[in-house]
Amino acid sequence: MPYIIEGEDTIPVVNLKQVSIEEINPDYLKELQAYYRLRHNVIKVYPYARLASVKLQEMQRNMASMKTEREKRKYRKSTEEQIRKDFEEQIKKLSISQGKVLIKLIDRETGFTSYDLIKDLKGSLNAFFSQGIAKLFGHDLKNEYDPEGEDKTIENIVRQIETGQIRF
Repeated sequence: MPYIIEGEDTIPVVNLKQVSIEEINPDYLKELQAYYRLRHNVIKVYPYARLASVKLQEMQRNMASMKTEREKRKYRKSTEEQIRKDFEEQIKKLSISQGKVLIKLIDRETGFTSYDLIKDLKGSLNAFFSQGIAKLFGHDLKNEYDPEGEDKTIENIVRQIETGQIRF
């Protein structure tokens, strides 16, 4: 093997073949960037969607044993206050696109759209106003999760999270 001696150092000289690099399609880079942005957003909001599912199941279990509407209403209100106290600041910091992903993931995890959850838990009027406010920010609380259609990429990312391929 050829070498060069510089001072007291011996440096091997290796000749490599020339490699040509093709130009990367700018559209591919944009798609890749969009994918990683979506992946980041899913990783950030997925724990909140899982929590919503757990809390909803817990509420349904507890409310099943309650006899009066008044008792159920007090329980719903106290649970909402506790959730708001624990998570309001973090949820407020989400971006608009993260909010859209959260709405989709809540539907995936609970089986109900965000609109339906608000309607069942807080009433039709609250659901109507919440939908109006959501529309101002470009959201639709009635959006349903479609794992085979437009939400296929989100579904793939969630499955990677659930199998441990993506850590968060």
